Amino acid sequence: MFLSRRLRSISGWFVALVILASLAAPVPAVTASSDPNIEATASSDSNIELLRSEHKISDGKMRVTADVRVESSEVVTLLVTGYNQFGEIIEINRKDEFIMGGHTRVLQLTMDHGEELAKVDIEALEPINEPYKVLKETTVAHSDHVEGIIAVKNGSKSQVINVVATATNSNGRVVEVRGSNNFVMDKRTSIFKIKLDAVNEIHNVKFTVLTDDQTYLVESGTYIEDGKLVLTSVVKNGGESQRINARVTPYTGDGKELAIQTSSNYTMDHRLYNLKMQIKDTHASQVAVQFYDETGKQEIVKRGTLVTIDGKGLATEQPPVNLEGNVVVPMRAIFEALGASIEWEQETMTVTATRGSKEIKLQIGSDIAYIDGQAHQLNVPAQLINNNTMVPVRFVSEAMGSQVFWDNNSQTVLIVR
Repeated sequence: MFLSRRLRSISGWFVALVILASLAAPVPAVTASSDPNIEATASSDSNIELLRSEHKISDGKMRVTADVRVESSEVVTLLVTGYNQFGEIIEINRKDEFIMGGHTRVLQLTMDHGEELAKVDIEALEPINEPYKVLKETTVAHSDHVEGIIAVKNGSKSQVINVVATATNSNGRVVEVRGSNNFVMDKRTSIFKIKLDAVNEIHNVKFTVLTDDQTYLVESGTYIEDGKLVLTSVVKNGGESQRINARVTPYTGDGKELAIQTSSNYTMDHRLYNLKMQIKDTHASQVAVQFYDETGKQEIVKRGTLVTIDGKGLATEQPPVNLEGNVVVPMRAIFEALGASIEWEQETMTVTATRGSKEIKLQIGSDIAYIDGQAHQLNVPAQLINNNTMVPVRFVSEAMGSQVFWDNNSQTVLIVR
């Protein structure tokens, strides 16, 4: 997303634009509000009703009050989004509350920007089906840094949620990467605030949400600070705490290698390792960085498309392949992970998977598959890739009764059984 109009007052050459992350739910109905500049909305589902809302300015801050009623007991997220006079988000706040069925609860929270807010949206949100969902995101520029702000709603499982902010310049080059993590209870919402220091080079910021149990390099970037090159990198750690090692090799503009610098950081399971290193040699204009696991033997590299089942990465020798938006995975790995047994018929190149009374048949090269004898059209057929039988993960998972979600930013297929 592009940076807010505040950045324009700092440096005239930055483009000012904010892209608002929309909710996947239908547009909710508008309810009563005490001010025309405050919009109160409620979930389209009748279980939650936002009865009324009001706000008051006190000591430069805005106090928001909302009366919320539920028919059935539920955890409700009160999400408040504040906009400036240009229609740009400059503040996001939330309050999570469990409300007993048939009861009305008065929820209150404070918006720090107070009189700077020209409009406020108030939403009462239900739990989600997805493992997580981005509700709103924005960037706000300050005199010495850019602040990335994103609200992420968690699904039905308590988990560590990691958010990575990747900043690029006007040419699309990554200049800075920083991450943050929170342990978020089920059905709750967390707001992440990430500070980015390369304020004079940042043109665009993209947020990536990560919740899997794998270890990999997310991204690296460089910028100039006080005449020296600064390297930032983010590594996502897997399911075991370990010490992650970084080996940084600087180079001059003509490719001459300079003195190597190293760094080491003990990183908790499922958390992020944030590396920020200033290169000591002022002749450095570029760097190469390598990350290794605790033993120093296994290099940590970037990953491609990832498939997770209830948050755990699908282990395969042949990585998943994204075929124009259709992800295919090794046949045996996905079926066994979903609890199915498989039979392979070499003569017809057909796989039959069964779990209980459910039977699925797929033939290599055919765009027709069968579920309990019923024909279904496939977006992409089962096929051989590097001598591995690859099957479409969405079709297979949904046929086995699982829900499938796609996170484009992190290139992750999220399967929920």
